[in-house]
Amino acid sequence: MILCPARLRTALVIGLGVSGAALAQQPAPPAAAADATPKHSCTHPEEFPGKLASETRLKTWQKDFVAYIDCLKKFYDDQQALAKPHVDAANAAVVEYNNGVKEYNETMQKAKDN
Repeated sequence: MILCPARLRTALVIGLGVSGAALAQQPAPPAAAADATPKHSCTHPEEFPGKLASETRLKTWQKDFVAYIDCLKKFYDDQQALAKPHVDAANAAVVEYNNGVKEYNETMQKAKDN
C-alpha cells in the first residue's frame, strides 16, 4: 500500500503523538532510599533474675522490661506513621490503575461493538 504525502504526514503525526504520550506516562523514578533500614534503640533488659531474687531486683527488672516493651511499641507506632503517606499513595495508585484498566476495557469493548 502506498501512502500519499498527506496520509504519510498524518501517520507520522499520529505515531509521534502516541510515542510522545507513552514517554510522558513513564513513572517517576523512586525516591532515593534511605541509607539504612531504621533500627530501634530500645535496650533489652538483662535476663530474668529468677524468683529467688529480692523483691527490689524483681521490681527493677519488671520496670525495665515494661520500659523496653513501651519503647518497641513507640518505635513501631512512629514507623507506621512515617509509612502511612507512602501506603496511602500506593493504594491510590492501585485504585487509579484499576479504574484505568476498566476504562480501557470498556472503550475497547465499545469500539469492538461498533
